[in-house]
Amino acid sequence: MKWKAIVIMLIILASLIPLYSINKYLQKFLRPRDSLARLFSYLLSGMLLVFLYTLLLVFLIKRMFPSA
Repeated sequence: MKWKAIVIMLIILASLIPLYSINKYLQKFLRPRDSLARLFSYLLSGMLLVFLYTLLLVFLIKRMFPSA
């Protein structure tokens, strides 16, 4: 039982690396400091990214551990 929790934590921590890279790319691409419209588009894309990443992570963990 304890190994499941450790594996899930490792999956979550490992998934933060590409998420960080995607966020840095979004900052370079959208340049949110230039204008208010760019800031709102960056915030919207960030919320969408968090939603999709959470959905993907939950789906992945649920597929790996059906009893979790």
